[in-house]
Amino acid sequence: MQVRSLQFQAFGAFAELTSIDFDTLTQSRLFLLEGPTGAGKSTVIDAIVFALYGSVAAATGSAQRIRSDFAGPGSETFADLVFEVPGGMFRVRRTPQYERIKKNGAGTTTQQATVKLWRLTEPGWELARRSSGGSDADPAGGGAGSLDHHDLDAAGELLSTRMDEAGLQISRAVGLSREQFVQTIVLPQGEFAAFLRARPEDRTSLLQRVFQTEVYVQAQARLAERRRAVTATVGEARQGMTSAAAAFTRLRSGEAPVPEAPDEPSQVVSEARGQLALALAESQEAEQRAVAARSEELAAQTALREGTVL
Repeated sequence: MQVRSLQFQAFGAFAELTSIDFDTLTQSRLFLLEGPTGAGKSTVIDAIVFALYGSVAAATGSAQRIRSDFAGPGSETFADLVFEVPGGMFRVRRTPQYERIKKNGAGTTTQQATVKLWRLTEPGWELARRSSGGSDADPAGGGAGSLDHHDLDAAGELLSTRMDEAGLQISRAVGLSREQFVQTIVLPQGEFAAFLRARPEDRTSLLQRVFQTEVYVQAQARLAERRRAVTATVGEARQGMTSAAAAFTRLRSGEAPVPEAPDEPSQVVSEARGQLALALAESQEAEQRAVAARSEELAAQTALREGTVL
């Protein structure tokens, strides 16, 4: 998954509208989130995870920590994320449940959690970037020139506004549940040890999904099955060769059956020669099958080793 752009407001340590252009940051393939404790580094990660899954990254996090303590009474708390996966480009905008000032009258009212999920098109995305000057702006800031996600409202197809439906579609698109995402992509502080303590089979299954190595596991299984089949063929060929050799030995020692009351002595010789030739042919054929089967077995073993290394 590639994060293209993030915008959030009244979220965690950030009271004001903040936009981050990850396309600009990742042009050098590597960037660093740097700052003193409390500067808001974890808030950026929390905003990404919240936009995708509706909760923050840390397992001990709660909905109460999402809305900024510094937010103005009229500021909306939201996280708006544009991300790309092999299945396409998507935009998701979430708001948490929080208490806000009533628009009419005194007191507060509960703002219910919401979600919107869009499928974007690359032309629409690039048009929105050019119209806002996002490609030339400060990649992390909310001033003039930063990409306004409202410009994307007409740049794609609205897929869902339902929590359960949007969550299911996002999980399918990303290919990971929230727990898997934070264990492999994010790994919040203090939770890396939990991943290392997980059962080997759980880590193996998770890493196979993350790095899409199922194809190698399937290839290894097929090669192992082929090896078993070739081994069985070799056994049958060897058994046939042994039987042919035993028949040839009996024939040469005179133990082979001789036709009763032959009319001519030459007939006995002819029958014996025929049986000898047949035994030799069967022996040679069985030996050839054994050699071929052995070659296939060696090839399968080599392919299996290569598949295991991959």
